[in-house]
Amino acid sequence: MTRIARLSAQSGITAVLAIALSFAMPVFVDRHAYTKSVSAYVKNPNPENEAIMKLERAENRWIELKSHVVAAGVLFGLMNAGYFLVGRVNKA
Repeated sequence: MTRIARLSAQSGITAVLAIALSFAMPVFVDRHAYTKSVSAYVKNPNPENEAIMKLERAENRWIELKSHVVAAGVLFGLMNAGYFLVGRVNKA
C-alpha cells in the first residue's frame, strides 16, 4: 500500500470517527430569546407565538449544527495529529 493510499485511508477513517463522535456529544443551547418565546407560547398559545417559537427553535438547531461541525473539525485535527505523533515515536 502506497503512502498516499495510507494517508487517504487514514484521513477517511478519522473523518468518519470525528463526525460520529461529534454528533454523539449533546449540545446544550441556552438562549434567552428561545426561553422567552416558549414562555410566551405557554401563556398564550396562538399562531403568532407558535411562529416565533419555531423561528427560535430553528436558530437553536442552527447553533447546534455549527457546534457539531466545529467539534468534528477539532476532533479530526487532534486524531490526525495524535496518529502522526505516535507514528513518529514508533519509528524512532
